[in-house]
Amino acid sequence: MHPILGRIAIGFVLFLILFPTLTCQIYIIWPWYGRELSVELITLLLPFNVLAVSLLWNYYLCIVTDPGEVPVGWKPDTQSSEGYEVKRLTGCPRFCRTCEKFKPPRSHHCKQCNRCVLRMDHHCPWTNNCIGHFNYGHFIRFLFYVDITCSYHLAMVSYRVMAASGIRYYDEPTGAELIFIILNYVFAVPVILVVGAFSLYHFHSLLGNTTTIEGWEKDKAAMLRRHGKIEEVKFPYNLGVRRNIASILGNNPLLWCCPTVPPGTGLKYELSVADGEWNDQAAVQSRRRRVDDSEP
Repeated sequence: MHPILGRIAIGFVLFLILFPTLTCQIYIIWPWYGRELSVELITLLLPFNVLAVSLLWNYYLCIVTDPGEVPVGWKPDTQSSEGYEVKRLTGCPRFCRTCEKFKPPRSHHCKQCNRCVLRMDHHCPWTNNCIGHFNYGHFIRFLFYVDITCSYHLAMVSYRVMAASGIRYYDEPTGAELIFIILNYVFAVPVILVVGAFSLYHFHSLLGNTTTIEGWEKDKAAMLRRHGKIEEVKFPYNLGVRRNIASILGNNPLLWCCPTVPPGTGLKYELSVADGEWNDQAAVQSRRRRVDDSEP
């Protein structure tokens, strides 16, 4: 994406976040409480603003955090018992002809960024950045806080609407309040529907320790298997729900909602041993082969 278009996309996202966040408090909730501070008002708005700040902070981290790049001179250790990913046709270690570098497990070349990204999930136009090893956790938290903040926002505005439906004349919204109530619904409802559906997909991927690209590959492999063209392909990175989440958000569940540095270097990943230890290197390689012919 062109740098200018990327900045426009980021500005659009910030507008979608800030407009309902600010206007619902200034033009809807604040007048409703008589424009006076009270314990009840603070109790209502403080959690909302904490959630909004967390949302913005994680969005900022998605934008500025480098997802991870293959180090210059990195080569797979072909003698290691940990194995390495290979091209299906040649059986050789994966190599990017554009970057002229070997590819670590789960890395892919991004045409927009023009480099190989560690544990690449996808290139996100709304952050103008790739989502990969070092910022996928921030991305997951960003989606989570969008869902929670937007739900809280809609609950507040809906509570105001319900109060206005009563018989007390002083609860009736003014013309300006009514306009902002409508605008807040117009902004918030599509966001919660679209981002909510997107969140469900990525939360499901998090639980299965699967990237978006790997999800496409698994779907392609499943289709080929249904047509009898390949045998069953086992995915080696599913460690179980608890460990899958920990591999992205860290080992301490109390910090899963806080920005943290993801475990590991992004150059190798723990493998599942649910069906036995993989002691033979050839067996490791055969289990980790993936259809990769479309990559440069």
